[in-house]
Amino acid sequence: MDSHYKVNWVTDSLAVGSAPMNHDDLGALKDQGITAILNLCAEFCDLHWIESEAGFETYYLPIPDEQAPDLPELEKALDWLDEVIYLGKRALIHCRHGIGRTGTVLNAYLLRKGLGSKLANRTLKPLKSKPVNFNQWWFIRKYGQREKPLTLREPMLEVRHMVDLVPFLAEHEQILAALDSQLGEEERLCGREHAGCCRDLVEVPLAEAVYVKHAMTELLSRTSREMCVKQAVEATRAVRQARSACGGQRFGPKVRTAYRAAEVLCPLNEYGECLIFERRPMACRAFDLPSEQRDELLALAEARSRDISARLLAAYAGSTNDLTPPRFTLPEVVSGKFVQEFFHMLSSPEAQEQAGDMAEGRP
Repeated sequence: MDSHYKVNWVTDSLAVGSAPMNHDDLGALKDQGITAILNLCAEFCDLHWIESEAGFETYYLPIPDEQAPDLPELEKALDWLDEVIYLGKRALIHCRHGIGRTGTVLNAYLLRKGLGSKLANRTLKPLKSKPVNFNQWWFIRKYGQREKPLTLREPMLEVRHMVDLVPFLAEHEQILAALDSQLGEEERLCGREHAGCCRDLVEVPLAEAVYVKHAMTELLSRTSREMCVKQAVEATRAVRQARSACGGQRFGPKVRTAYRAAEVLCPLNEYGECLIFERRPMACRAFDLPSEQRDELLALAEARSRDISARLLAAYAGSTNDLTPPRFTLPEVVSGKFVQEFFHMLSSPEAQEQAGDMAEGRP
């Protein structure tokens, strides 16, 4: 990469800089791990489209040069920035030169996160990104009066996740690679050449649920994720109706048959193609195989996935335990409902008793 384009990191997940002005600069951003961009350049009306087409999740908040942002629009942009950072993405804030407008928005974000004026100024001091004129400083002063410093605990710009998912995600990638190696190209068409599996009720173990949700976060824009969640909520209703029709049974052939009768399309299907095709679930990959061969391959793959799920469950529970790792339907995963069910399970009396035993040293 010939570009000398560099950014200044505020935290491990948030950077500021000038506008990327060519494809080498965009490539340099990717090399630095940036996947999301908050673009403030009102003078470049097409740059945010170019950034999006280059594969970045982009939010456009146009601010005229040397001006301050409109408050309601700023709040929407900072909501977006909060979400991408929470989801583990690395984000860049930029205007033309990465100074006044960038510094104003960054300063507002620091205040919004509870740093207060003194700590925010200390964070900005080594950066060239700062408010530079009366309009911008006055905006920050008024914004600071609205966003009070956080005093209940030390303010943090980033959420520290309690479990490192990287090893679990990598292990699941290995399972998918092994499964793909046993499938011919002609037998891996569902989700691209046709949508057969997209009308089935796909069930996934805990490890795969986490993997699919992570793939959505990494591959899809906020707009696409919101559309998928909306469709998943509708599909989840069909899941409940299918279970009710089968006497409350959660999984099994009868539930899948009742679900297929509702003719609901997978929430990850857009215009006949899977939005996360390369990272789609194991059951989708093997859908086109003859039933006996499919069942045999999936049994082996899911056995390995159950082991990962058990260790993932233990990591979240904070102890080794005998709880059975849960399974979820794909609509529950896409909608996010699986997270609620999972943590309800962890807070059950059985899980709490086991955690207490571990804390007190009881076997």
